[in-house]
Amino acid sequence: MRAVHAVLCAILLLFAALQYNDPDWHYWGLVYLLAAGWSSMAAFAPQRLQSWRPAQIGAALSIPLFLVGFASLAHELGPDWIHNEEARESLGYLICAVTTALSLWDARRRRSSALQQGTS
Repeated sequence: MRAVHAVLCAILLLFAALQYNDPDWHYWGLVYLLAAGWSSMAAFAPQRLQSWRPAQIGAALSIPLFLVGFASLAHELGPDWIHNEEARESLGYLICAVTTALSLWDARRRRSSALQQGTS
C-alpha cells in the first residue's frame, strides 16, 4: 500500500502544480497539497499519522470538509461535466476525500496489525 500512497501523493502534487494558471490557484493548490500531505504521511510515516494528534485530527476533519465541498458543487455534474469548471472542482474535492480516507484507513489498519503482532 505504501506504493499506492506514494503514487497518489505524486498525482495530487501534479494536480496542485497544474493550478498555476487558475484564478484561484492559491486555494486549489492548498486543497491538493493538503490531500497530498496525508497521502505522503500514509506512504512514508504511517505511524505518525496515527500517533501524532494534529495529524489524527487534521486528516479526520479534512475528509468531511472535502465531502462538503463535493456536495456543494455536485449539482454541476452532468453530461457535459468536462467543460464545467465547478463540476471538475467537485470531482477534485471527491478525489481529495477518497485519498485522505484511504490514507487514514490504511494507517489505522497497519497500526492495528502491528499491535496484534506485538501481542502475539
